[in-house]
Amino acid sequence: MVSTRDGTATPSIRFDGATKNYGQKTALASLTLDVPAGAVFALVGPNGAGKTTAIGLLTGLLAPTAGRTFVCGIDVARDPVRAKARLGFVPDRPYLWPKWTPRETLRFVGATFGGRGVELEKRIDAELVAFELMELSSERNETLSHGTRQRVALAQAFLHDPSVLVLDEPMVGLDPLAQRGLSERLRAHAAKGAAVLLTTHQLALAEEIATIAGLLVEGRLVARGSPRNLETASGRGGALSDVFFDLAGGSPKP
Repeated sequence: MVSTRDGTATPSIRFDGATKNYGQKTALASLTLDVPAGAVFALVGPNGAGKTTAIGLLTGLLAPTAGRTFVCGIDVARDPVRAKARLGFVPDRPYLWPKWTPRETLRFVGATFGGRGVELEKRIDAELVAFELMELSSERNETLSHGTRQRVALAQAFLHDPSVLVLDEPMVGLDPLAQRGLSERLRAHAAKGAAVLLTTHQLALAEEIATIAGLLVEGRLVARGSPRNLETASGRGGALSDVFFDLAGGSPKP
């Protein structure tokens, strides 16, 4: 969280009318949303709802058709380098250079964010240990399992201790123990003052880990609030799973 000149707080993540069109198709429609420092925000929705598009706008991978996105008060489109310096990001399909090892991957990422020398190596070792990668740190990425590559992608996102952490379906490929470890790490990172935004299809996970949740349907934010008590535009409320099935496709089948 940063402050403006009048002393008011600026959210660590902000979508201000963010819109993305592809021809006549609207993938994201005027998304307005704030995520404060210290919060874990779960953005959920069915396939094609606009979750990955929203993350693409926030991380600068996509240019908005209208509206703006901000990271720590920095306009992503106008000052992308400074905004990205505050971001840790795990896309829905992380790419690791196949011939590099996990240690080489982290060393490259750390150097990109200004890390050098002994201090960088200490941080690399800490992340390798945290994600149980030390024994595999000298293996080529192309030889690693999908779940292990996902842990490498997560380690590189945490490496520079980002103020904003953005994760698109981060649990995919992780076993239950690794999922629990990541959940604990995300909560701890937010407790230090970072803002965390994640997308997930796992409603139980979102209800467990998130302090705030939002439901996207057909590119529009239709509900927002506590995972146990979302509020909809119509004034109705309820738990995330109940609201999801009500607004995003009807009741679940027995």
